[in-house]
Parts: sequence; structure tokens; C-alpha cells
Amino acid sequence: MAVTEEDPVAQAHGELSLARVALADDDLAHAANHLAGAIAWAPALPEVHEVLAALASRAGRGAMALFPLEEPAYIGTVVARAHLQAAIAPLEALQLLVQATKHEPALPWADVSWVRALDVARVDPDDLSRLFIGVMQRLGDPAGPEVAKANEVYLDLARRATAAHPDHAMLHGAAAGLARRFPGHVAEAVRWGRRGHRLHPDKLTSVWYAYALRADGRLDTALKVMRAAWRASPADIDLCADMANWLGEAGRLDEALELLDLATRAAPDFDCAAHTAARLRFGRDDDVRHLVGLVDFMRTHPVYSHEHTDLEGACGGTPWLGIAAGPTEACVNFLAQVPTDRRDTEGAMRLSALEVPSALALLRRRMPRLAVEIAGPPPADLVAPLRPGRVLWRYDGLDAYPTVEPASARGRELLARVAAPAWPHPVGAYDRALPLGQLPAEELLSLLVHPPAPARELPDGWWERSAQVFACLGLLHCDELRAGAAPGDTGRARELLTEIAFGVEDWTTEAACFALAVAAWLDPACRAEVAGTVGRRFVTAVEASQRRAVTIRDSLAGIVLMTPEMVPEVTALAREVAGRPPAAPVRKRRKWFSSR
Repeated sequence: MAVTEEDPVAQAHGELSLARVALADDDLAHAANHLAGAIAWAPALPEVHEVLAALASRAGRGAMALFPLEEPAYIGTVVARAHLQAAIAPLEALQLLVQATKHEPALPWADVSWVRALDVARVDPDDLSRLFIGVMQRLGDPAGPEVAKANEVYLDLARRATAAHPDHAMLHGAAAGLARRFPGHVAEAVRWGRRGHRLHPDKLTSVWYAYALRADGRLDTALKVMRAAWRASPADIDLCADMANWLGEAGRLDEALELLDLATRAAPDFDCAAHTAARLRFGRDDDVRHLVGLVDFMRTHPVYSHEHTDLEGACGGTPWLGIAAGPTEACVNFLAQVPTDRRDTEGAMRLSALEVPSALALLRRRMPRLAVEIAGPPPADLVAPLRPGRVLWRYDGLDAYPTVEPASARGRELLARVAAPAWPHPVGAYDRALPLGQLPAEELLSLLVHPPAPARELPDGWWERSAQVFACLGLLHCDELRAGAAPGDTGRARELLTEIAFGVEDWTTEAACFALAVAAWLDPACRAEVAGTVGRRFVTAVEASQRRAVTIRDSLAGIVLMTPEMVPEVTALAREVAGRPPAAPVRKRRKWFSSR
């Protein structure tokens, strides 16, 4: 169901009123339809179950047919059928409620009287275990207050089930896995986990017990349980990845990485170890080669069984790895201080030096009646391209003008839909830009200097910089530039991006360098070329900053630090400029644990 701000109880009562009218007219199909709608809104509302009972009484043996399981299944229909089925097949009915819980865990689908009164002694404990496993995976770890309250009925079911089946190891372990997700019930989870592990210490009961211990703050005891399980079954490398994650979260990175070294030696293709190791090594060394290596691993080791989030976790929130870098120009800082409702008034401001054209163009779009005075002559290396090639801006004195006509409405609309200030990781940004490949190269160049109107409310300058980033990524996808080239070859796009990077100093310089770095993440064959281009452009900016202000210098340092196979001396300079410490040296690690 769609999320809505409407009162769910009021919506449910509305559906119930229509159900009662249909029931009075003996229109059972419509009554069932409205009743399913009421259940979807408020599954625990007592009136829902009263009307369901009346409908069941009227329909007799045909009641179940009023709530058919079809594809796609409507959640209210599934839950209504479960309640009707409870009297004759309680396990199957409970399985249907679990499916509803997995679909929308914030609603109390199973908190009904027949579940509370279920005779669990008559239910196969293996089936109960599977129910708890299905539920726990969607509750959150730990469950939020709303989800925990809605699903406390499963915790009650676990208490009664473990009491009714005191010698079933898997049931106790699954109950532990369920209970530790409920705040305030970790001690209960530890108790059930310990019981299941003692009854049968296999991989599953070990994991459930260890996770409960960790949730209880007993990390070393949890690790002891997991190490014993790994010694018993060395092929289960995922145990190692779990322990490494725990150690990493506890700040014990050397121990975590040694475990992962053991895992990768035993199974070089094991994806969980590769993903976890890359994230932890990047967190320790702040060296992007670990993340690039992970992307290379992912290219040759696709995983279809589950989704990894290590790359996203490592990149998220970091300038250029996961978000655009913000503007630093004085004119944008001035703009940010002017309330939106006062930007159409006349005024004047004075800049002590010329700033990049995209920033000044933004100021003039937002405050068209503002007179801007710029002190001093324009620096030659700021207003002229550094190399021959495509030029996006031309200067007339201190005023910069685009060299391309505005983009088409179609191009502006498409970029507005695609552009965003944040992305999961560089490869994710590249994938997001795919639809822009249908635009001609000239259109994408136009969008760099004629950005579309903001599609979302962002601080001044962020939208324009984000749009420029995605326009440059669009060049990597551009069908026109790829025509006749081998699949994946971005050579012509890189040539054009290089011309932009060495054109007139601007935000477009950064966007072009970022897109080049992304191309290098994707294609090992172009890494040396891209490192040379990005590195030289950054060094040029550093040299210029010794004579004048270069507002894009620090941002370019961030792009250098995300560029694969960058020259070490340039990386060291970028770290200095960005105020980041030198990369941590690789530590020699002691052999502290063996899987055998």
C-alpha cells in the first residue's frame, strides 16, 4: 500500500461501512473487497474481526473463496484468508500472517486472539523455527519502537513455543535470533541462545547464540563461540566475515583484517570476505585502491544471492565518493545569506577577485538586479583555457559568457530527473546517469553551462554542481560518442572531458575530472591515462594557488584522492592540500588465530 498521511483507523471504518452495506445487500464479493481494504488499513481493529465473522457466517463454506490468493496478492486479502483458515489449518494461517509481516513489519498483522491462544505444543517445532526465521529478517536489528510494538505477539509465541518444546535446539536458537531484535529482551535472547547451543552446537545455533551475546555487550564471548563453530566447520567462511565485521565495528581493525586474510587464503573468491575487507582497509588506510580493487572483484565475481552494502557504506557521505563537493566561492556564500524573498531587490556587492563563471552565473540568475563589482584585472590563467580544445566559457573583460546555446527542454527535463547531489558510490553515480546517454554530446555540453531549474530544494550552488556532475557522466554514456567503438570504450568521451578539464577554470573543471575518475574505476585500461590527466590538472591548480585564489583547488584534491593508480607524489600533495593525514602504512600482523 502507498504511504499516506490519512488516519488509518478512519480509513478502515470507511471501508467497514461499505462492507456492512454490501453485506446487508447480500453482495458478499463486494463486502469481502471492502473488508480486505479495512484490514489493510488497521489489521488489529476489533470491528474488522466482527465484520469478518459476520461475513464468514453468511458465506458458510464459500467464505474462503471470497479471499482468493492471486498474483499479485493484496495484503488485506491474504490476512483475511489467514484468519478464516486459522480454525482448520493454524500453521498455514500463521505462515500467511508472517508473509504480511515481512511485507510491512510496522503493522500488527498477527496480534489477534487466535494467535495469542494458539496451542503451540501441537505445532511442529521445525515449522515454528522457520516462522521465527522468516519474521526476524524483516524486523530490523534492533527493531524500531513501532515495529517492536506491532510484533510483540511473535515474542509471546516464542516464549510459549520454547516452553512447550524445551529440547528443540533450532527452536531455541531461532527464538534467540528473534528476541535480540526487541529492545529490552536481549537477556532473554541470550538465555534461549545458550539453551539451543548446548542442545546442539551446530553452525546455526552458534550464530544465533553469538549474535545474542554480542547484542548483550559480550563481544569476546561471542567471538569465542563463533571461533569454535569455524574450527568445527572451516568451510563456513561466512562465520569469519561476521566476526571481522564485529571486530571492525569495535575498532579492532588489525584483528578483523587478519581474520579476513585467513578467509581469503582459504577461499579467494568468497565475496563476503572481499567486500568486508575492502571496507575495513579503506576505513583504516583512507586509500581508495581498496575500493577500486573491490569494484574490480565485483566485475569478475557477480553476486546474485544477496546485496552487499560495503562499497556504499565506505563511500556514503564522502565528497566525490558519495556526494558532490559543495561550492566555496565568496559570491555563493554571499547569496546564501540573502533571504529568498529579498533576492529580486536592487543592490550591489564587491568581490576582491574574479571567481569561476558558473558561480557568478548562479549569482546573477538568483539576483538579476544585483550589481557586482570585481576588483583587480582578470588573471590570465583564470580566463583562458590551459590547452587548445572545446571551450565552454569566453570572457569579455571580467564577464564570462557561455559559448553554447541553451539546451532543449527535453534535455533539461531529463537531466533534472537524473541529477542528484548524492550517490551510493562512483559506479552507482555512473549507472544513474545511463539515461543521459541518449542525448547528443552538444546537448550535454550545453547543460554544463545552462543547468536546468532546480528539481529539489538544496543549498545554493549544490543543484548546479550536481547537474554538471551528471552531465559529464552522461558523456561517458553518450551514444553519439560511443558510435563505432568497442562496448565499454569511453575513449572519445574522455578526450572531450579532458578538454573541459583544461578549459576555462570553472566548476565544470571539477565535474569533468570526476567523470574521468569514474571512467577509471570502471575500466582498468584507462587508469594510467586518467591519473595523468587528473593529476596534472590538480598540480596546475596548486601552482596557480601560489599566486591567486583557486576556489576549486581543494575539491580537485578530493578527486585526486579517489582516482585509481594516482602518482604517489600527487596523492601526497592532495592529502596535504585537503588537510588529510598521510596514508597509514601497512602494518605487519601477528598470527593470532587459525581456523584449524
